[in-house]
Amino acid sequence: MRIASNLKKILFFLAALFVILFSLSAPYSTHNIDKLAYVIAMGLDVGQSNKLKLTIQLSKPESGSGGSSGSSYTNIVDTVECSSIDSGISLFNSYISRRINLSHCKVIVISTDLASQGVSDYIFTLLNNVEMSPHASIIVSKTTAEEFINNSKPELEDLASRYYEVSLSSNKYTGYTPNVSLVKFFSDSIDSFTNPVATLGSIGDMPIKSNDNAENMGLAIFKNDKLVGELTAQETIWHMIVSNHLKSCTLSIPNPLGDTESIDVNLKLDGSPKKTVNFINGTPHISCKIKVKIQILSATQESTSSNYNYYENENIKMIEKTCSDYLQKTISDYLYKTSKEYNSDIDSFGKYAVKYFATIKDWEEYNWLDNYYNSIFNVEVSTTLKSGYSFL
Repeated sequence: MRIASNLKKILFFLAALFVILFSLSAPYSTHNIDKLAYVIAMGLDVGQSNKLKLTIQLSKPESGSGGSSGSSYTNIVDTVECSSIDSGISLFNSYISRRINLSHCKVIVISTDLASQGVSDYIFTLLNNVEMSPHASIIVSKTTAEEFINNSKPELEDLASRYYEVSLSSNKYTGYTPNVSLVKFFSDSIDSFTNPVATLGSIGDMPIKSNDNAENMGLAIFKNDKLVGELTAQETIWHMIVSNHLKSCTLSIPNPLGDTESIDVNLKLDGSPKKTVNFINGTPHISCKIKVKIQILSATQESTSSNYNYYENENIKMIEKTCSDYLQKTISDYLYKTSKEYNSDIDSFGKYAVKYFATIKDWEEYNWLDNYYNSIFNVEVSTTLKSGYSFL
């Protein structure tokens, strides 16, 4: 009995040793990090020979780097014509030595040509992919998505993924563009209260000499899932103010003192905008009351030539009134543009209108997103001028 027991122990030990040795000598799984190709950016264009032209930007460790966290990276951009995103990824997998993985994808770039046809199928496909982060950013490019990605060159960052993160976070201090996530875009595209927007991208379209680099400035406006228009960088600031997403921005406002043409100010919201919706004979009357704080940065001429003290009480009141009047007009113009030209409620006023409807059926029958075109707006802005030492 003792011999049989010892024999069982020996056989069990040999079996365990065999399993360990086999696991160490077996080839790596396709899910091993050394067998994966990580997508940093994805581009969607209208195809020529097929429905879709799919572009991917991959990040590859330099030879000899060992894949360490401090290593530098080069970027590879590949394109394929395909019938869908999934079929395109399968085609990439067929000739790339590593399996495509989307877990590190930072941005999805969509050309205006494709966006104007509707993007719901592509957005749903990406959200349905377990690897894709729902927080990946959406960019609508005025050039082809392939060209945009090819010109996305990180000049101050070693990693392309870091470059996309930093470039899209500029909205915190410029207000020139929002950073819209994949899940946010999808939610707004199927909502009955609002319409989606996306970052507007271009190449060499800003008043900056940038060697034709990709740039993010402005706003792409959608009606449900179709692109219907664009906003300039300044118009995007008005959207950020009304939607309560503005952190801070620099503006040039008219100078009421007359010693210079304009005054550069830093602007921040002074609390959340107060938005209300009322119906008069079925027509939406939308009120938006906004409070802002400003700090004078500079004027367009040398300050030494000015005979005015900008912080005298009388001058403060003049500057505050001028700023309020300027913002009231420009924001009102922006709101009428989104309603009359694009019929797209990108500021979610529908959330303030739905309370007047007893049932969801009544709300759906009214069809807010189509009736937004008939809206009448009343914008009120109050400005507080702060000195450079007390601007919070």
